[in-house]
Amino acid sequence: MAQNFKVFMYQPNTNTNITQFSFKTEQESLFYSSLQNSSYLTQHPEQAHLFFLPFSSDTSTRSLARFISRIRNDFPYWNRSLGADHFYLSCDGISHVNDRNIVELKKNAIQIACFPTRHRSFIPHKDITLPPITNPHAPVRLSNEEFCVVEYQNDDVLWLGEALRLGCVPVVVTEEAVNDMPFMEVLRWREMAVFVKSGVNIETDTWRERKGNMRRLGVVGSKHLRWNRPAQPFDAFNTIMYQLWLRRHTIRYESVQSS
Repeated sequence: MAQNFKVFMYQPNTNTNITQFSFKTEQESLFYSSLQNSSYLTQHPEQAHLFFLPFSSDTSTRSLARFISRIRNDFPYWNRSLGADHFYLSCDGISHVNDRNIVELKKNAIQIACFPTRHRSFIPHKDITLPPITNPHAPVRLSNEEFCVVEYQNDDVLWLGEALRLGCVPVVVTEEAVNDMPFMEVLRWREMAVFVKSGVNIETDTWRERKGNMRRLGVVGSKHLRWNRPAQPFDAFNTIMYQLWLRRHTIRYESVQSS
């Protein structure tokens, strides 16, 4: 995959310097800089498996629509799949507007979001989440406990990767099914963590027989959640690229000319 997978990055709007993009989170910036410095990029779009749409976090919806319109008109790649073999980076998601360019972007293109996501802006099986930056100064409770309680949609979830690395089995408290865990096509979350509803007493005794295997899988899986500078094999950046690689075979909707 690392040798064969190729991504073509479009040039942003002409009034934007590609090296001066602003992102709201550190993991967005890390992914962007890692991609720029990787061997995945190609200058030859005909060799590309996927196409990256670079735009800043503060890009307005109107400017984004113009950007997609330019891509549609200047290149042949968007129209042949209606954007399904394109991807973009946005933790906030894209606003709902009645514009063809934005509708196709949201519906078809792959969004790389931040975990945890806003569910309305995340489509499972199409979109991907960036894991949070692992904090090396983990709370003492993580290394002394067999099970670590973390609340989904709470700052506790930012310690998820570090909890796994230290062998503490995460107990994720959530009110609804979680479909945006990082790397769900790579990591066996149901075998590494416990998912329970809030207000439910957690009977950890029922999990102790499985604890050893869960801890082992968690420690192994934690390397995929780690961000490195520069990127290293199997780390967060390369695992994201692997998930993109799995999506490279998209259904192409060739335009049919009416006779």
